[in-house]
Amino acid sequence: MEALFPVEMASGSVKSQADLDAGFSTYPQLSRTYVQTALYWEDLRKWYENHWPRVHYYLDRDFLRKFKLEEEHLARAWEFHIAAVFSDKGLLLEEKNWEYGPDFCIKLPNGRKLWIEAIACDRGKVDPVGPYPNLLPGRIYSFGGNIEDTHRPRALRITNAIGTKLEKFSRYLDNPEKSGVRADDCLIIAVNGSAIQHHDEPITLFKYSIFGQGPDVLVRVRGKERFQSGFYKPIATISKKSGDKEHPIPANFMEMEAFSKISAVMYCGHTVSHSWLNGTEPGDDFLFGYHTRPDNPVPEGTFKFGRGIRKDLERGSISDINQML
Repeated sequence: MEALFPVEMASGSVKSQADLDAGFSTYPQLSRTYVQTALYWEDLRKWYENHWPRVHYYLDRDFLRKFKLEEEHLARAWEFHIAAVFSDKGLLLEEKNWEYGPDFCIKLPNGRKLWIEAIACDRGKVDPVGPYPNLLPGRIYSFGGNIEDTHRPRALRITNAIGTKLEKFSRYLDNPEKSGVRADDCLIIAVNGSAIQHHDEPITLFKYSIFGQGPDVLVRVRGKERFQSGFYKPIATISKKSGDKEHPIPANFMEMEAFSKISAVMYCGHTVSHSWLNGTEPGDDFLFGYHTRPDNPVPEGTFKFGRGIRKDLERGSISDINQML
């Protein structure tokens, strides 16, 4: 098995920005994040190296080559993140021995399969929130304007990612002999939004994107002395461009029959290093948004980590439950 990071890229060898810049110059063909992890971020490098001997079985054969590339690193790091968390939590991942089909497969106790399609949002040519180069962590900033100005473009990136993976899964479903995907299998689309999340709370953006729930507000109700709590509902649809056409993707698509192939959407707004910086375990910040009427529900108790989000169609309420309890 090839090493994830070459021996000559000694961890901890970088002591200054000048040293790091020299490292970038030495390895111009490699992802800058990969180089920085190898030379400077010792804890992150150790986490990768400790998991690599076990999780490489669940990754594509050419994973390492892509993991080193600038244009591929974020997506491959997210796949590694998923494989490490799922294996650490005792989920029965199948060894990756297929060329055509979803990214991961979990064996369920009832003999069925749960497929995971992973995708990482990128900023694209234009940051969906806008360039704020001088923002510092731990400080509160107020930019004014409509909250839609920051939520909608990021929600579009998330729904675009989900739509892309659903189309891909549908093709796998149409060719079960080649892909191994069957009509009674579960589907989870796993989205990482670390590139677009910025300093917002991930769960707020996630609920906005899949259930159409905006932030909590207080409203005046006629006949009531006190303000009543509620939540702001964003505009109903987000358009996805495909060629010269636009297709509306409802912000509440996880309660619609047209999207019932999706058993759940899993979202993480951070990279793996954010977990231990916050004193938590990787996977604790995973958010699971379950479809209200899926074709194939995820068996209860499959995921005993992260938070589970569901909508009650009769009441119109959205629950947010700690799955670790």
